[in-house]
Amino acid sequence: MNFIKNKDNLQNEQEPAQDPPQIYLGPNLRGGRLLQSTVFREGIPTYLLPLLEEQPDVAELIIPLEEITAVQERIVHAGTAEYAVYQRLLGKGN
Repeated sequence: MNFIKNKDNLQNEQEPAQDPPQIYLGPNLRGGRLLQSTVFREGIPTYLLPLLEEQPDVAELIIPLEEITAVQERIVHAGTAEYAVYQRLLGKGN
């Protein structure tokens, strides 16, 4: 399977750094395209590229696993960027 690697994490061409695990904290997307709490351990799979291009808000809620607690708190507080993105993905925001 192919993955979108974080190009900032490449130490050199021979030895790329391990991408940190990431998690999607947005709502489940229609048709099972992406489910909440999906964890990406080796980068984001390339099959998600069309989805990320179609709905750029999705990428805003794919975050490093270490930030999960802080982002989950912001998702439920009106006025935060994460809340706005989550609501748009639900179809409730502008």
